[in-house]
Amino acid sequence: MPHGEVSITLQDVEVLIGLPVDGAAITGSTQKTWTIVCRDFLGFEPVNQDQHKQLNGQRILISRLLEQVAEPLPPNAEEDQLHKYARCYILALLGDTIFGDKSGDRVHLMWVQLLEDLRNPQVYSWGSACLAWMYRELCRASDRDTNQIGGCLLLVQYWAWARFPYLCLAVERGPPVGAYGPPVRAPLSLKWLWVPNKKNRPANIFRDRYREQIASMLPDQVVWQPYEAEFENLPPWCVAGRAVWTATVPLVCFHLIEKHTPDRVVRQFGMIQNIPQAVDTDTVLHKIDLRGKVGVDWMRKHAVHIGHWGDRLQRRFEVVLGEMPPDHEYFGWFNRVTRRFIDRPGAKLTMLVSLVNRLLRHHPVGTEEHTDINDVLTAVHHIDRVQPPIPEAPNEEAASPAGPSTTEGPSTSTTPTGCPSPQPVATPPSLSTPDPSPYTPHPSPSLTISSPIPHPSPSLTIPSSIPHPFPSPVIPPPTLQEFLELSPIPSLNLGIGPTPPHMQQEPPSHNMPIGPSSAIDPPLVEPE
Repeated sequence: MPHGEVSITLQDVEVLIGLPVDGAAITGSTQKTWTIVCRDFLGFEPVNQDQHKQLNGQRILISRLLEQVAEPLPPNAEEDQLHKYARCYILALLGDTIFGDKSGDRVHLMWVQLLEDLRNPQVYSWGSACLAWMYRELCRASDRDTNQIGGCLLLVQYWAWARFPYLCLAVERGPPVGAYGPPVRAPLSLKWLWVPNKKNRPANIFRDRYREQIASMLPDQVVWQPYEAEFENLPPWCVAGRAVWTATVPLVCFHLIEKHTPDRVVRQFGMIQNIPQAVDTDTVLHKIDLRGKVGVDWMRKHAVHIGHWGDRLQRRFEVVLGEMPPDHEYFGWFNRVTRRFIDRPGAKLTMLVSLVNRLLRHHPVGTEEHTDINDVLTAVHHIDRVQPPIPEAPNEEAASPAGPSTTEGPSTSTTPTGCPSPQPVATPPSLSTPDPSPYTPHPSPSLTISSPIPHPSPSLTIPSSIPHPFPSPVIPPPTLQEFLELSPIPSLNLGIGPTPPHMQQEPPSHNMPIGPSSAIDPPLVEPE
């Protein structure tokens, strides 16, 4: 990320979704006859015809498992029948949430051997296996030719909302009071149960928006320790593996071995991050998958890594508690070795602002040069008043009534001023977030200039956009002030005080035409 390394760790897995992280490694053998495994452990034999294969190699259809649990058990069911019923349900749950693959409808049968004894089950580290699976899926998804991803994606979503809350839509309304009885102690993911679902919009809209917001992220928008205030309210089983959270160990999940390196993100545990040591990712180990490996005893093949996992309590790191000073050597190292930028506009802006800040330090306060540079930073800081709309998918549930809006705040209309108003279209309510969010708008067919407000809203408001039948008005070359107001540059909290009187923006006139920002060429501005 722009301000240091962050990672999903065992702490996130246990706190957010409640999976145990302290226990035996999830491993075993794939030297099985899988039709016999289905019969002995699940209570049915899969049908494998040319057009309908319930069992494909080691993976079985999740829908076939759900057929087994569709009907309730009889009251006089024997224990063996009850255990087969439970295994079908648990296996479907594992394949649908924790160990999902890119097929989307199948689950590996190798997990069944860990469910053999349901009367006295062994304590397994399901959380570390979930994290290993997720690490590998994230790695595969980063390949240039990949457009799908598996794994526990809810974990990634909740982790992002906890660490970067400005990316999360605010919950405006929740369940009715008492709808679910008294409050329950559950994993922290329950906190975001009522976050609005916006997946009916085009995926590219969210991709571009998240890239823009992350590219212009500010240091105070990263919540390094989001769980400290929640520990007392969590159930005991969501913090039972606290001793393992800081262990630098291999994560074992049958054929997968992934490195857990919390020593690179000690700020997530309230510690001072020093320059971390290099990690051997072992490319040979990283290429191992299940394709073509029908009969392998993974417990024997990965015995060394399983042994290291067994010594997890002796592999915890010890560092110094405290806050990170801004001039710590870690930041200089990180800026040298990392890819700091996601897109070119964010890179240009960040580098220019950094250079201008360096120039500012060379001039004493009160000098003419210091005042001029400060005015430039102030202008950049207040350009975020221009909010271009983003296209919205049709058939939204909520529709806004015709006529002028009676709510306060900036306008979200996408109709250019001076043109006839179109028919009312659906617009979602504005969803505000608790922390200010930098925003990097893309050029779009029209602009909406919102009235000035004391603190720019970071809400992910996605106003409707409909094609306008009239051509855009011809715009004369803008002045410098107009260009600063119309240029889509992200807002940055530069900490330079209030807006000077000559920079305060007046509400737009109703007879002032506004055209597409992409049609405006930056003017050549000569220095005074």
